[in-house]
Amino acid sequence: MPTRERRVLLVNHVADISGAEGSLLTLIRHLDRRRVIPTVACPHGPLAVAVQEMDVEFAPIPAMRLSRPKGLLQAIGASVKLQLLGGHVRRVADEVRADVVHANSLIGAVASCIGAGVRRPVIWHARDLRAPARAERFAVARATRVIGISRAVVDHLLGTHLRAREKTTLIYNGIDPDQFQPARDREQVRAELGIPPGAPLVGNVGQLVPWKRQDLFVEMAERVLRDIPTCWFVVVGADLFGEHADYVASLRALAEERRVADRLVFAGYREDMPDVMAALDVLAHTADNEPLGRVLLEAMSLGRSCVAARSGGPAEIIDHRRSGLLVEPGDVPAFAREVVAVLKDPERAANMGEAAVERTRGEFSALRMAQLTEEVYAEALADSLLR
Repeated sequence: MPTRERRVLLVNHVADISGAEGSLLTLIRHLDRRRVIPTVACPHGPLAVAVQEMDVEFAPIPAMRLSRPKGLLQAIGASVKLQLLGGHVRRVADEVRADVVHANSLIGAVASCIGAGVRRPVIWHARDLRAPARAERFAVARATRVIGISRAVVDHLLGTHLRAREKTTLIYNGIDPDQFQPARDREQVRAELGIPPGAPLVGNVGQLVPWKRQDLFVEMAERVLRDIPTCWFVVVGADLFGEHADYVASLRALAEERRVADRLVFAGYREDMPDVMAALDVLAHTADNEPLGRVLLEAMSLGRSCVAARSGGPAEIIDHRRSGLLVEPGDVPAFAREVVAVLKDPERAANMGEAAVERTRGEFSALRMAQLTEEVYAEALADSLLR
């Protein structure tokens, strides 16, 4: 007898598309629709548009951004907001007759556990290494299952609650190299960015937030220019939620101070990331203790050379000196040396690029991610029947 399709409500608490949302869209694209019927609950905005373009049902919920409470009143206010969001999740879950609720963030998980956890299993997709410990403990304790996007995230969660080990599964974010392909010629994209023809181009991609450490990228640019005066640099990303204006201003000031402003392009948020990635020669990922590093997978899927900090997810993604290069976190001279070495050795860069493409088609494939996630859905449902 064929198995009935599982109705899964995927919950995302923000409207814009960043790394977590990109991974959510990739997951939806590769779920087996004969087994899973997805509905996405998220605020109106770019993510909702992308979901509906995939012919997936969309249910609006309020947007929510929470900062760490400073004092009792802020803590009470955050609790009330989470209760309200939980109510919206419960209502949508009931309307679509969801069998499982899959929360794509910690805020989504807390709200889902509050609102829908009594009636149906909740899965928390854990994507952070810097979340408030109290909220993490709450989510681990009450979620039916937890997915960690890297070994670093899983190991972090094991220290939050005694039940974390029995509930937590490692599933790497997946990338679909066939879908993540440039639509335009790389020289056309470079010209749009103001990069001279034939100039080496080193990029950094990510939200403009302090822990992404774009300041190290700016400092690295100064050193690389000493060896390769024709090199150019691009920072791709924005302060997506308007919370780090001072940091963004400090990056521009640092570029002036280090005299690299005339060689460094702040490109802002881009929707044509395959085009931009293909235009790079090297991706330098300077983030400190990155949970995974989806941008590395994207760059590697296009055969780009990547240099990243040896911590968190990047240390799991990159096979050092085969599919990319790892340096100690915060070591600006080492970042510069490796970038220069790759730019001066095209044959080595090509070999690493081939190995990088091969790696993204294996353990980090989108189909593998979707299949493993479907297994978690089945486990969560089985657990709920035993309650």
